[in-house]
Amino acid sequence: MIAAAAYALPPSDWPIQDRDTAQWIDTIPLYDGPWLLSATQAILNFRALSNDWDGAGSPPVAPAVVATAIEVLRRFGTVVEPMSHASPVPGGGVQLEWYLRDRYLEIEVLPDGSLAYLSEAAGQTKEAALSLADASTIRELVSFLSHR
Repeated sequence: MIAAAAYALPPSDWPIQDRDTAQWIDTIPLYDGPWLLSATQAILNFRALSNDWDGAGSPPVAPAVVATAIEVLRRFGTVVEPMSHASPVPGGGVQLEWYLRDRYLEIEVLPDGSLAYLSEAAGQTKEAALSLADASTIRELVSFLSHR
């Protein structure tokens, strides 16, 4: 597992004598298996697309869109099944898809960096805007993918 480290003061309930100089490292898992690393690399490769990459005049995928797509992977990648597919979409966005036996989730990072999702299970379809700051909807989608 690859992890990023951040330095910070420990929680106040930790028994530390000198709180002004104490530091600890919090690790943030970046992937929980090879699929997440390869999916991240595939999304990073979208930065190399040129103007008119689709033959219909689409602009290249902006670095901010790539960064947001990777953040979506980071939020979902360590708690759900491997993503099925990632692709650039006309207009400069990125689409992430999870195909499971009885359900489907698509998250699209739009060219302006906003997010939208579409979920489908048992003949029911739901489409809505998504914010990575909306913990309730993120939990709902994670639960949807992990069958909880």
